Amino acid sequence: MPECSKCGSTETVKNGFHLGRQRHRCKKCGFQFTRSTPRGRPASEKATAVLLYTLGLSLNCIARMFKVSTPAVLRWIRLFAERAYEKPEPHEAVVVELDEMWHYLRSKKNKLWIWKAYCRDTGQLIDWECGDRDQGTLARLMSRLGKWQIWYYFTDDWKVYPTEIPEEQLVTGKSGTVGIERNYCRQRHWFARFKGKSIVVSKSLRMVDLTMALFARFHVNGVREDIASFFY
Repeated sequence: MPECSKCGSTETVKNGFHLGRQRHRCKKCGFQFTRSTPRGRPASEKATAVLLYTLGLSLNCIARMFKVSTPAVLRWIRLFAERAYEKPEPHEAVVVELDEMWHYLRSKKNKLWIWKAYCRDTGQLIDWECGDRDQGTLARLMSRLGKWQIWYYFTDDWKVYPTEIPEEQLVTGKSGTVGIERNYCRQRHWFARFKGKSIVVSKSLRMVDLTMALFARFHVNGVREDIASFFY
């Protein structure tokens, strides 16, 4: 007998027919069902879709490859990113580089700024915050970085940094943000939605944040090969 599609129990019995198909009933939970095969695409396809997304293919392109709808691919990637969402645990860091990069939300008239914190000691992207290019967005990021033991912050000369970072910890100048600028270029390269000269515009702030999490987890702080371990 097939497994119950609700609770997974093998204690099922035949229970008549529905629209010409054999119906079963679970003796454990009482659920009635007619489908005995798994619903949806196999895990291997979903893992491949996530991998392709992290390699720079757009949602529309991936959907055409698998002959499914774009919302289906979006759902696969969103659910995976929520499971894999991770930021490094706070610890001591001698130098953290801060920078802000622009993106578009809903239209190219509406800029979204992504503030990033890069640990020079470990080469990890330790945190990020999405919002405006203002003190409020930086303050939200700094409230979390306050849990770290950071000696110095290296930034560019954007005017809001001195409002949130003590003078004795702040070092300004482009020569001190080479690491995070390189990280910025890698992000533009590997994700279609972040490319500078692109027609792609993000519709959801949450999806921007989740894509940042994928970039940090599988491009900077880890490797893409780890994606498969979440599916098997």
